Amino acid sequence: MSLKEIGIAVLVIALFIGASAAVQEYADFFVNIPFALGMEGMIVYVAITIVAVVIAPVSTLPLLPVAVGLWGSLAAALLSVLGWTVGAVVAFFLARCFGRPVVHRFVDLHKVEQFEKALPEQHVFWSLVFLRMALPVDVLSYAVGLFTKIRFLTYFSSTLLGILPFAFIFSYAATLPPHYQLVAGAVGIGALFVGYKRMKHTFWRES
Repeated sequence: MSLKEIGIAVLVIALFIGASAAVQEYADFFVNIPFALGMEGMIVYVAITIVAVVIAPVSTLPLLPVAVGLWGSLAAALLSVLGWTVGAVVAFFLARCFGRPVVHRFVDLHKVEQFEKALPEQHVFWSLVFLRMALPVDVLSYAVGLFTKIRFLTYFSSTLLGILPFAFIFSYAATLPPHYQLVAGAVGIGALFVGYKRMKHTFWRES
């Protein structure tokens, strides 16, 4: 992970903590929005998440505390898993079926190509599980679709397994006081950095 990637992760975590604090402070405001509380609001949230994965170079993580405030941690986690997984599948098939001419319309092709070296030839399943937790969903999905011959079932299951803990941890973390979130965020970024380095020198060195 480069310093730029770490900086982006820190920014996203900061926005997440800020959104969590705002939702906790103004909880009554969110629960009194009829449209948002119903099925329509859930559909809109999932749709935004899918679009963000497929075409927008942004993270929807700062929206997760809002979802928690509206529907609770469990529902927010499940909705996030649905949106991120569907978006990842769409991005994968766009890359696999249409290649670079279509991919470059949605994301920076040079950025996608930079991830090619991170894609392993061995230990594919568990490497992708970790990468799914450590790297942007959109870029990784396009890179896997473009540069690997991985079977869809392997891709789908590794994607789901990588997204699940991420979604549930952050959904329940959104209800914690900000200082606990700050500590958890720092520990999480540090753990990802160490894990990334260890995996790079073990799994990927063998490929």
